[in-house]
Amino acid sequence: MRLFLVLAGILALLSCQELPKEYRGEEGKKKLEKYRYQFVKGVVDVAEGLRSRIPKDDYFLIISLRSLDDPMPVAVLRVKNPKFPYKFKITGRHKIREDRMIEGDMILTARISKNPGAESQPGDLVGIIQVRAGQKGVKVLIDSEVR
Repeated sequence: MRLFLVLAGILALLSCQELPKEYRGEEGKKKLEKYRYQFVKGVVDVAEGLRSRIPKDDYFLIISLRSLDDPMPVAVLRVKNPKFPYKFKITGRHKIREDRMIEGDMILTARISKNPGAESQPGDLVGIIQVRAGQKGVKVLIDSEVR
């Protein structure tokens, strides 16, 4: 939410007055671009052979983004009882910590679980793909089961 307010403030400044010094010139443009691509958008689907393994009662689709070199997620989106294929957009508002960015190459994990928690459990269904911040049209296939 704070990121949205910052961006809204920047847009208001752009429309009403001169940009603050920190956002002028090439370095300033780079700062603004960093916020522009704070998302990944796509579709999660489940492999035919695993569809029967989706829990019949309540379950969660947990979509997480992490950098290539850090196992801790940058952002997490939880959806209760989605229908598949599921269209998603994970953004800066799903970030766990304000000081981390959705940027560069990342690992996106989509997991179906009875438990909304962060840790995988035996029986969870998982799909993993490498993505890039700002990427649209991502197709994630949940194609394995946690043992």
